[in-house]
Amino acid sequence: MKPSILFLTLFLILAFSACKKDDIDEPGEFTLTSSAVVNGEILDEFKCETKVNDVENSIPLAWSNVPEAAKSLAIMMYHYPNPADTINLNSYLLLWDIDPSVTEMPYGTADDGPWFMGSNKDGTAISYTSPCSQGTGTHEYHITIYALSATPSTLPDSSSLAVDYATLKAAISTVTVVDKTTLTFNSVN
Repeated sequence: MKPSILFLTLFLILAFSACKKDDIDEPGEFTLTSSAVVNGEILDEFKCETKVNDVENSIPLAWSNVPEAAKSLAIMMYHYPNPADTINLNSYLLLWDIDPSVTEMPYGTADDGPWFMGSNKDGTAISYTSPCSQGTGTHEYHITIYALSATPSTLPDSSSLAVDYATLKAAISTVTVVDKTTLTFNSVN
């Protein structure tokens, strides 16, 4: 190998290894888990929850290693009913203004915390919607937690039926996403 190529190769290796993590999609220490998900599959007792006054019990969630720079957290749970269509989705949980010192949301408490909640999947209530995909097969769900530089000022200071997936996603884009992590799981019918 020519000395100039060797020098360039070594320079590039050193330059890339010294770079800070800029791609927030890379796995990091910030983690999200759920005791309702085992081996990548949601347990049956957490699917198709019974609605009481249009409200369902929310999935238990826990997170760790929230970045120190985070001033607020937001959570979005979503599913693509048609896996070939990654534009149209259903949202199941929309939360914002979660204090970064909070590290869990026990089963059934999404609507009880010191944070705000958006609309359920059908847009009929301020509530969580449990996974309950129609048809046989495997259905993939995603829960993403965002560590934010601030609570987006475009969001209301109370839970709101007007906050759907698109509204929360647009609001998140108005602040710096310090980090994010996603828990992906399957529901098998």
